[in-house]
Amino acid sequence: MSDDLLRSLNAIDLFELQNTGIALADKNFKITWFNKSFKKTAGTGRIKGISISSLFNISLPEIDQISSSSKSIVVPLPSYGKNLILTSIAQQKKNGSNAFFVELFPLSDYSGDIQNDQIIQNLKFQKELQEILVLLLKEKSVEVITEEVLSRLYNISKSDFGIVVLYDRDDKKHYIYFDPQNILSSKDDVEKAVNYNSSFITKWLELNRRPLLALNHQNNIGYGLVQSLNCESICIAPCYFDNVLQAEIILGKLSSTFSSSHISIVEQFATILSFAISNIKTRELNQALESRLLQAQKLETIGKLSSGMAHDFNNLLSSIFGSLNLLRNRVPDTESVTRLIDNIENCSIRAKDLTKGLLAFGKPTPKRKEIVYPNLLLNELVKVIVQTFPKNLTIEEKIENNLHSILGNSTEIYQILLNLCVNAKEAIEGKGKITIAAENILIDEKNSINYPLLDKGKYVKLSVSDTGIGIDEENLPKIFDPYFSTKQKDTGSGLGLYVTYGIIKAHNGHVEVSSKVGEGTTFDVYIPVFEPNKIDKTKAGNKIIMLADDEEMLSDILGEMLETYGYYVVKVKSSEEVIQVLTEEIKVDLLIIDYNMPQMNGIECVGQLRKRNFTMPVIISSGSLNFDDVELEKVKINSKLLKPYEFETMLKTIQELI
Repeated sequence: MSDDLLRSLNAIDLFELQNTGIALADKNFKITWFNKSFKKTAGTGRIKGISISSLFNISLPEIDQISSSSKSIVVPLPSYGKNLILTSIAQQKKNGSNAFFVELFPLSDYSGDIQNDQIIQNLKFQKELQEILVLLLKEKSVEVITEEVLSRLYNISKSDFGIVVLYDRDDKKHYIYFDPQNILSSKDDVEKAVNYNSSFITKWLELNRRPLLALNHQNNIGYGLVQSLNCESICIAPCYFDNVLQAEIILGKLSSTFSSSHISIVEQFATILSFAISNIKTRELNQALESRLLQAQKLETIGKLSSGMAHDFNNLLSSIFGSLNLLRNRVPDTESVTRLIDNIENCSIRAKDLTKGLLAFGKPTPKRKEIVYPNLLLNELVKVIVQTFPKNLTIEEKIENNLHSILGNSTEIYQILLNLCVNAKEAIEGKGKITIAAENILIDEKNSINYPLLDKGKYVKLSVSDTGIGIDEENLPKIFDPYFSTKQKDTGSGLGLYVTYGIIKAHNGHVEVSSKVGEGTTFDVYIPVFEPNKIDKTKAGNKIIMLADDEEMLSDILGEMLETYGYYVVKVKSSEEVIQVLTEEIKVDLLIIDYNMPQMNGIECVGQLRKRNFTMPVIISSGSLNFDDVELEKVKINSKLLKPYEFETMLKTIQELI
C-alpha cells in the first residue's frame, strides 16, 4: 500500500488534515503510511515498516479472518484511551492481495451511543468505588473484599463469570469464584487450566503491569485459557502492590469482547483490590507481631526470674547433698533410716533436674556444638515413634531429601522433636494422624514480611502437626509458660514446652504455633542453616601449591581437594625435600607446611628458604600452637591454621594469599 492507492481514493489531503489517527498497513499488518494524528498517538519512534502488533503491543486476529470479513475489527487500546479499527481493503492489482485501513477513534467519537454509555459507566463506577472504600475500612477478611470487588466488576463489565486468584505465602494459589449462571461447572478443570496457562500470562503481566485482553484467536496470548473456558474473550488484570503480585482478576465473556472503558475500570478495581489485600495482610501481621512480641517479652522475663531462682536453689541443693553424705556416716545403718535418707536423696536429684530445665530456659546455652544432619536425625525419630506410638495413629512423613545441615546439639534437637511428637500423640483422642515435615526455606527481601521475627537467611523448618483436639485461642499464648498444661490433673505436667522453647532459642531458632479447636495443632521450628565461610568457587588458573606434611593420608586428601579447584599440587614429606625441590626443580606460588616435621620443623625450614631469597607466601599448620607470632613474623609466615581445620577455611586462606 502506497501513495498511489491514496490518490486513487482521492483522499490523501483529507486524511492528512484529520484529527483522527489514520494509517495504512500491508497484508502483514506493517504500517506503510500514516498521518500526523496517528504518529502523535503511536509515539515518536519509527513507525513505517513496524507491525501494528509491535507498535501497540497487542495481539491481532488471523489475517484471513479480517480479510474475509465484511465488518471492521475493533481492538481496544486501554492505555491509549482509544479503539483501533481495522478494515480490509482489497487491491485489484497483480495477485489481489489485501491491505488494511487503520483508524484510531476516541471512545466518544466512535459511536453515538458510547458517550452516554461511558457517562453511565463512570457514574456506576464512582458509586461502586465509594461502597468498596467504605467496606474496606471495616472489613477484615480478604475473601469478603475480593467477592465484593468481583461481583461489582461482573455487573459493570457485563461479564459472564469472574475469578480471582489470590497468591498466599510461598506463591500458593487460592481461588474465589463469582459465577451466578453456573457456567464454570468443574472448578478443578478451571484451576488446572489457569495453572497450565499461567507461566506466559503471568510473565506478560509482570512485564506490562496492565490488563491483558485474551481473545479467541490462535496468535493471541491467553488463547489457550480462552479455549479451556469456552469464551470469546477474557480480561486478566494483575493486582500488584509494592512490586508484589497479590492477586489476578479474570473476567470472561462467552460471546463478546471487552471495551476500552471496561478494561480501564477493571484496571482501577485491580489497583483497589491490591491495596485492600495488602492493607488487610498488614493489619493481620501487625496483630500477630504484637502478640508474638508480648509473648517473647513475657518469656524473657520469666526466664530471667527462673534463672535467678534456679541458681539460688542449686546452692541450697548443694548443702542438702553435703548434709546427706554426713548424715549417712553419723546415723545408725538401719533399713528404716536408710530408706528415709534414700528418699530425700532421690527427691533432691529430681529437684536438681528441674533446676537444669529452669537454667536452660533462663540462660539458653547449647551443649557441645556439632554439625547436625536433619535427615538422619528425623529418620531415627520416625523409626522410634512408628514402633512405640499406638497403632490407631497414622504417622505421615513430608521430609525433603536434601535438608541443609545445622550447627547445634543433636541430642537436644532430637529431644524437642520427640517432645512435640509426644504432645501430639496425647492431643489425639482415638484415631488420628501425626505429620512430621521438614523443608529448606530461604528468607529474603521478597518474603521477609511473612517472617517478622526471623533474620534473613537460610533455615531448616521442622514441623510437627496433629489432628487432635487443638488449643483454644485463650490458652495459645500460655503454652510455653512453666507448668502450664491443658491436660487433666491426673496425667501430670512438667516443664515440657517451656524447656523446648529454651533449647530452640539456644540454637538461635524460633518456634511458631498455630491451632484450631477440633482440627489440630502445628508447631513450626526454624533453625538457622550451618554455612561455613563463603569461598570463591572459581577455578584457580595455573597456580602451583606445595604441600609439606609427613602425614601422607592428610596430604593426599588436601591435595586432591585442591586439585578439584584447579590448583597444581606438589607433595613432599620433609623440610629437606622442600628445600631441594624448590632449589633445583620447580617454582611454586604458595607453600603449605606442617610445623612438626622430622629433623627440621616448619618454621626452621621457612627460615632457610627466606635466606635463599624465596618470597612465596607460606601457611603453617599444626595440631598445637607451640610457637608465637613473633617467630612467624621473623621468617615472614603469612598465616597459621590449627589442626583439624575445615577445608573451606584453608581454601579461603589460600585465595586471600594468591
